[in-house]
Amino acid sequence: MKEQDFADADRINRIAFGTFFGLETPSAFRGDGEVVAGRFAANPDGTFVAEIDGTLVACGFVMDWGSLGLLGPLTVAVDAWGRGIGRAMLDEMTRFMDSRKFALQGLFTHPQSPTHIRLYEAYGFRMKRITAVMERAVKADGEMPAEVRCFSDLPSSEKPAVLRECRRIAESVYGGLDLGGEILSIDRAGFGDTILLGQESAMTGFACCHQGRGSEAGSPQTVVKFAAVRSAANASSEFEKLMTACEVFAALRGTNRLVAGTNTGRTECYEAMLDMGFRSWMNGIAMLKTAGGDGNDGYNVPGVFSVDDWR
Repeated sequence: MKEQDFADADRINRIAFGTFFGLETPSAFRGDGEVVAGRFAANPDGTFVAEIDGTLVACGFVMDWGSLGLLGPLTVAVDAWGRGIGRAMLDEMTRFMDSRKFALQGLFTHPQSPTHIRLYEAYGFRMKRITAVMERAVKADGEMPAEVRCFSDLPSSEKPAVLRECRRIAESVYGGLDLGGEILSIDRAGFGDTILLGQESAMTGFACCHQGRGSEAGSPQTVVKFAAVRSAANASSEFEKLMTACEVFAALRGTNRLVAGTNTGRTECYEAMLDMGFRSWMNGIAMLKTAGGDGNDGYNVPGVFSVDDWR
């Protein structure tokens, strides 16, 4: 993908999803939010397009989270559906993912679409647990707690050390997991912020939040792209503190809806979110493929307190 492809790729993405979800105006999907420019900025090597006679007809993205590679979204222009373009895109995208030697490959898809599930199964992905995309009304107000900082407020000299701490926290959840690209992408574009729980080497958690025009959330809401607390005996209480900080951030940004999802394989995390008032508004299915083909569940397991958005 090149920057001159952004407008066409954005149009294809909106109309394809808007049509799939049955919107009266498919192009209105995602409102003033978008994924194309942000995904390109975070991982330009993982962006793909297909053309027919010089016209863009498909776009796809791979997110690089260290040891985890995430496929999607992959969208094909509506008037080109049924022509094998999605499969041709998957040929290239999965070849790229295999070349990067991710320990775990994953994607989010919709369980009501057996066509999509069968397609991904043909490339080695297998259905796992349901992922609940959840929401709650924002009620918090006031200032951030003293133990919480925002990545954008840090001096440039401190950011490398904080990125290392975020990586250590992520690795406590799943070996090699690294959200540095997401954190830096949000920081450079200014479409949200990363919430940091704890001070310097005593950090216990972080949350990558999208908010604002041009972000994956858009203006009306705040979306937690990824959040995790260090795997430890106090993970449950630290997770509640982190999600409360996300709500305060959402309120300070003037939004009244906080969106955060988790895989139901993370049993305690899912229950904790229900206890905090989050409710599912959309369910998806996590499909996984491991490098060794052993079919493990990655970090979608009990004891992990993590929120992520694989859409």
